[in-house]
This record gives sequence, structure tokens and C-alpha cells, in this order.
Amino acid sequence: MKNVCIPIIAILAFSIGSVNAQQTQPLNFMNEQLAEQLLNQTLALSDPKLVKAQAQLLRKHYEALMQTGFTKEEALKIIVAIASQDKG
Repeated sequence: MKNVCIPIIAILAFSIGSVNAQQTQPLNFMNEQLAEQLLNQTLALSDPKLVKAQAQLLRKHYEALMQTGFTKEEALKIIVAIASQDKG
């Protein structure tokens, strides 16, 4: 009986190890894809033209708020909220 159990246990151990190795591979692939996507997004968002356009848009929002009757402090708080909302 002992002679039969040892090979069966060994086969089970190897097959479980094989299944675990196969399950981690898709996760690694997904992590690599996500990392590449985040890198591309960061590179795109750091383009100087885009950064300048975003700054100009925030400035236009600020000026429009001031023209509408908000104080400098109120307008600045709103712009900070808008800018932080874009990053979150």
C-alpha cells in the first residue's frame, strides 16, 4: 500500500504545481499590459502641447469665474477643485 501511495502523492503534487504555474501566467500578462497602458497614458498626458492647452483652459475658466462675479479666492478654489478632479 505504501509503495502505491508515494507515486500517487508525487503525481498530485506535480500536477498542483503545474496548475499554479499556469494560473500566474495570465496575471503576469495582464500586469504587463496594464503597466504598458499606464506608461503610454502618462507619456501622452505629458506632451508639452497638451500640458499648455490644459493650463490655458484652466486660466480661461478662472477668468470666466472672475468675470461672472466670483472673488479671486473663490475662483481659485473652484479651479483647484476642477484640477484635482481631473487628476483623480
